[in-house]
Amino acid sequence: MEMDSDANFSCTPEEIVNAAGIATSNLLPEKSKDQYLKEYDLFMKWRTEKHVGSFSERALLCYFEEKSKQWKPPTLWPTYSKLKATLLINNVNIRKYSKLIAYLKNKSVGHKPKKSRTFSRDEIYKFLHNAPDELQFLMHKLALIFGIAGALRREELYKMTVEDMNDTGHVLIITKFRIQKHIFNVDLP
Repeated sequence: MEMDSDANFSCTPEEIVNAAGIATSNLLPEKSKDQYLKEYDLFMKWRTEKHVGSFSERALLCYFEEKSKQWKPPTLWPTYSKLKATLLINNVNIRKYSKLIAYLKNKSVGHKPKKSRTFSRDEIYKFLHNAPDELQFLMHKLALIFGIAGALRREELYKMTVEDMNDTGHVLIITKFRIQKHIFNVDLP
């Protein structure tokens, strides 16, 4: 690992070094910071187990070769990206590792991703009209309508509770999301 150049100079005031440390700790995306740090910890654990002392291109090639036996190519790229960001915070720049990048590109050649099965218009219509109006199916129907309408983000849909809904008899009012109120006209029984 490279040494921080400012640490070598005793003339850098301590408050500047501390402020730089705080700024550096905020470089990872806040929402997925835990995932980045988990990936970094896995790599560091692997280094310890294999007695690898450096962050050389050879070491990273070996790491990704082992991971390629467990993971498919689309998983290797996010791993590389997370390691690149976390190692950069620690003054290790793997962007210039051309053999590693070529290796990852080569692993992706010929990979055919699985296509998710999607519902047809007829299947959606059949479910909405034929599924019983019991609580379990009503929630599924509501989630389906919100998913199709695109009114909610995935996280908002996941966090939605019955308390977030107000049934006026003719209109269903949904609250507590990025927009104060989502109003959907729904034919209620």
